[in-house]
Amino acid sequence: MLRHNDSPTLRYSSVHDRQLTQLVVHACDQIQAELERRAPSLGEKVGGWMAHLSPTGKAPDYFLQPRMFPLLRLPLWAARSFAAEPDYEFLADVVYSSVNGYYYVRLLDNLMDGHGTIELKVLPATAFFHTEFQAMYHKYFGAAHPFWEIFRSAWFSASNAVTREIDLDNIHQEDFERVTVVKLAGARIPLAAVGFRHNAGERLRCWEEFTLALARWSQMEDDLFDWHHDLHHGKTSFFLTEASQHKGFESVEAWVIREGFQQGIEKLQRELSALRHLVAGLNNPDVVRYLDLREAILEGQKIRIFEAFQVLKDVAAITEAPTAQTVD
Repeated sequence: MLRHNDSPTLRYSSVHDRQLTQLVVHACDQIQAELERRAPSLGEKVGGWMAHLSPTGKAPDYFLQPRMFPLLRLPLWAARSFAAEPDYEFLADVVYSSVNGYYYVRLLDNLMDGHGTIELKVLPATAFFHTEFQAMYHKYFGAAHPFWEIFRSAWFSASNAVTREIDLDNIHQEDFERVTVVKLAGARIPLAAVGFRHNAGERLRCWEEFTLALARWSQMEDDLFDWHHDLHHGKTSFFLTEASQHKGFESVEAWVIREGFQQGIEKLQRELSALRHLVAGLNNPDVVRYLDLREAILEGQKIRIFEAFQVLKDVAAITEAPTAQTVD
């Protein structure tokens, strides 16, 4: 699960338009209102949990962080490429569904990873989140509609991948491609819904291909920048598996500082360039602006972390230098 708590100032960028903000705010307000109406005791606890996830204490701001995988933006971008005037009411429902789906996964993920705070107390909210996530689509697609086959395939694949990853002591390249990245397969669901709603046909395949590649890049970025947190909590990842294979007799920390982080950054930059080659078939300038923003953020993070690593290297050089002996 991707977790990023960027500075709130980064939220206000060109990638966040007014429509997206309005839809996310409406979705979070609707969740709170429905919970208070149907399960008030649970709703109070869930509201606190939703606020706790956000770096600002406001639930909508959590979904507007630019480093977070663009689960809510992708269907909006796709709709704008499929239709001159997308169905706004439908998109509001898609965002509401996706926010519920995300909270469902995040709640279970926190418990399974051992990152939970009050998750056990709000565990019954999974019934609400999953119901609201799925029920919205029944308004638009009958039981025999081909959308539901994509829904089942994506949802079950993601669930299976989470289960498989738990049992892995190491995550190698094949595991990363077939397990870790597939955890984000649920992103296909809102995309498919938008594609069917706007009669996208074969154009949907370009968006699915881009989404899979972006999920891959986002998970690689998450592994790289969360490496110390994962190492401290004993959580395996593709990056840490590579670290254990290449570090030799030095510690993981020493290898990361010496060369591992640099290699990770270079790989992310290559993958980001590859993503740009997939943009041409999407017919959407919002995606280009998004990738420009991610590239700028990556560069800023690289500079700050390299500066911090240099300080650590300088301190190590001083402490390891031989002490001059005085002559009586």
